[in-house]
Amino acid sequence: MKKIKKWKLFLLYPILGILILILIIIVYKLNQSTVILTENGIYKTLQVPIRSKFIDFNATLAGAADTPTFDDDFIEGPIVTYQKDNTISVDWYQNDEAHHKTYDSTIKNFTINTTLNLSLPEIKVPVTEITTTPDKIAFISDIHGDYEYMDALLKNLKVIDSLGNWSFGKNHLVIVGDMVDRGIKVSTVLWKIVQLSEQAELAGGMIHYLLGNHEQYVLRGNFSRVNPANLFAIQQMMSFKDAFSNKTYLGQWLRTRPVLLKIGTTLITHGGISPETATKKYSIKQINQAIWDYWNNKSIDENLKEIILGKTGVTQYRGYVKQNDKIKKSSKKEVEEILKVYNASHIIVGHTNVPTIEPLYNGQIYNINAIETSPQALLFENGIPKIMNTGVMKKEKTPQVYFRDFSFFKVNDLKMIALTIRNIVKLSSISHPY
Repeated sequence: MKKIKKWKLFLLYPILGILILILIIIVYKLNQSTVILTENGIYKTLQVPIRSKFIDFNATLAGAADTPTFDDDFIEGPIVTYQKDNTISVDWYQNDEAHHKTYDSTIKNFTINTTLNLSLPEIKVPVTEITTTPDKIAFISDIHGDYEYMDALLKNLKVIDSLGNWSFGKNHLVIVGDMVDRGIKVSTVLWKIVQLSEQAELAGGMIHYLLGNHEQYVLRGNFSRVNPANLFAIQQMMSFKDAFSNKTYLGQWLRTRPVLLKIGTTLITHGGISPETATKKYSIKQINQAIWDYWNNKSIDENLKEIILGKTGVTQYRGYVKQNDKIKKSSKKEVEEILKVYNASHIIVGHTNVPTIEPLYNGQIYNINAIETSPQALLFENGIPKIMNTGVMKKEKTPQVYFRDFSFFKVNDLKMIALTIRNIVKLSSISHPY
């Protein structure tokens, strides 16, 4: 027994020595590090010097802040959560503090301040195959929380009027995913679409919202691409995962959105239909049902899981525009076979940035994600695709930041380290593909 104990000590001392050495190096490097914060005081990046270079750690993961301040018009939320006692909790962050109201679950409208009145339309499973095409179909995608751009774009397309109300009559607006993440007004964008959808239905028109890969990230609780200010504000009310859970209105609404839509002979999806997807010959109904089953934690076929979530799937595929080591660019023959499988004449996608909207593959495919490089949008009028000059472009806003040295004597710096470690563990627990 004594010999065993000696062996344990013989092994323990070197291990403890190595751990202490690692801890000393970490403390030494942190003491040399720089913290980058947004103009609001939100932690953005931790720069750790390694030799002549820096390693950047994304402190956005922490959701921490130094005496945060926000513009008067900043609002995160509302987050509408259905409680077990037949009440609705409404939470929002405004004027540098979290607010809360409780309503009866039967309400159809609610107010969170003197100017913002919202309705809660019944959440319905949308129609995803429409045989009768409207006179006009407008397509937008990849807004990423830029409400001002979306508002200007929809006004210039005559989809909404000067007051922001639906003015597109019996026509359709198709949103091709990725409305969330990055931008600072994701909640405003989503609530606007919900309200417009109700107005469109009353007018005999329709809004179709398709999930992109970023909606999938958000619904899985992945906050790594969320704007630092929004992440901080949400975490003052609840966890990010709870904010988009299936107990919330927007969480439920997004979980009923499809990944594939067909209007007439036009097929729409966020990333694209890959040759691998087409070869499996699943129907639009089967693919959409798979994503809905996935959100309800039901078992789905591995082939369908790849189609709704994987790199060759409908929300992630980029093969119409470019290729990499894993994904080959689609050939003309493959595109023709894809169209044949789905009895389609056109495919509309977003996802991959392109310099301009132009017909690809002899006009059979249009990628509409040129919003940062071109003032164009795609409109189908009487079944004929038209590339419109909208007069507005999405401008990426360069965030103002400031720098200071990391300090072990600042409580928020230590909190940022602790929260970042905790949240990295949370993210690592999310299964891949998302």
